Amino acid sequence: MRALPLLILLAAPALAKPAAEAKGLEKVAKVWVDYARWCKLQGLKAEAEHALAAAREADAGADGLDALADEVAAMADGATEAPGLETRRKKARQDAAKHYDRLAKLDHADEDAPRFEGYLFRAAELDPSKSRLAKIAARVKQLAGNRRTSDDASRLFVRLRELDPEGKYDALEIDLAKEDVVLVKHPDHPMVGYLSLPKGWRKGAAMPVLVAVDGAGSNFLGAARNFAKARGGRDFLVLAPCSLSNTNALDAAKYPFYDAATLQEGDRDRIRFDVEGLKGLLAVLQERFGASERFGITGFSGGGNLCYAMTVLFPDRVLFSAPACANFSGMGFRDANPVEGGGPAISIFTGEKDPHRDFTHGNQAMPGIEPQTDSAVKALESLGFTNVKRTMLPGVGHSSCAQQVWDAADAASK
Repeated sequence: MRALPLLILLAAPALAKPAAEAKGLEKVAKVWVDYARWCKLQGLKAEAEHALAAAREADAGADGLDALADEVAAMADGATEAPGLETRRKKARQDAAKHYDRLAKLDHADEDAPRFEGYLFRAAELDPSKSRLAKIAARVKQLAGNRRTSDDASRLFVRLRELDPEGKYDALEIDLAKEDVVLVKHPDHPMVGYLSLPKGWRKGAAMPVLVAVDGAGSNFLGAARNFAKARGGRDFLVLAPCSLSNTNALDAAKYPFYDAATLQEGDRDRIRFDVEGLKGLLAVLQERFGASERFGITGFSGGGNLCYAMTVLFPDRVLFSAPACANFSGMGFRDANPVEGGGPAISIFTGEKDPHRDFTHGNQAMPGIEPQTDSAVKALESLGFTNVKRTMLPGVGHSSCAQQVWDAADAASK
């Protein structure tokens, strides 16, 4: 009965909704209020509470909602089953889904598209019929044809995969990842990541992955496209994980693919969220795209936290590591074991003209990239990493150093 968390937010901006939309949401809420009232009469407190939550999600001011909520709250915890429960629950879900279908079809401004696509998903969650799932797949294909909307397509696609995990979407996923990017996700972890496949990708070819972790700007899509463009003809998959340890305050606007509860929980231990999530994404790439177990990794600016952590936690799987103008905080190092054989090749790139070279944002109380890199090198040495090369690039500012990272990939692939 509980709604699945949506990647496409249903909540509207704090503006009055158009009349037709508001009327449609009133109808959704009425379905759930009526169902909650029936549940109350059967002594089904928990079921009634779930129905009231669904009603409030649709229309917080629905007729009778607050009064009924007070009555339900006063009930004693009691029955969990009642004659006709499954039938009534199914009917409520089907009726609410029909109203959400109608909402999704309403005319709306382009900027409101995510909200109306959210109604389509809500309908499919409540009553996942083949026709509803087919509509979402068709919408994905429509948006994928335009690079300006391909990111919208990838967000819809990863949600479609969650709604219909047994669906036959591999071919569509491959097309999206070859043309531009597609979001991928492991079923057991909320992290998503942008995947780009090389033009030469084919089933059965065990190609390595370059993991590109963005910095505080959290422009994960931009990171994926940047490294995919610089990839040229190299047979590497590019994965840009939508991480948390790369930034300061978690701005929900930069994470439209995570709900508030996911961000709150992930914020408790960001590096753990990122490491476990990235492990899951790499497993998906191995399973669905035949990626090799070994991967290269780079982290720009704040993305250096995850880059360094993955390097020391999984040295046997790291093909090469290339932190670029990277922050270092020691995240993950306390759980790392000494490495044998000197570890993988680590190429650290910094910029001569980096405005954060000596101090972060010019604040002399905040060590910049160079002193942080000093600390990183010492920490790596203490764990036995000896294949570490540090290069300051003349004339380069605060940069992800894409070309130099790919040069490091070429050297490691020989």
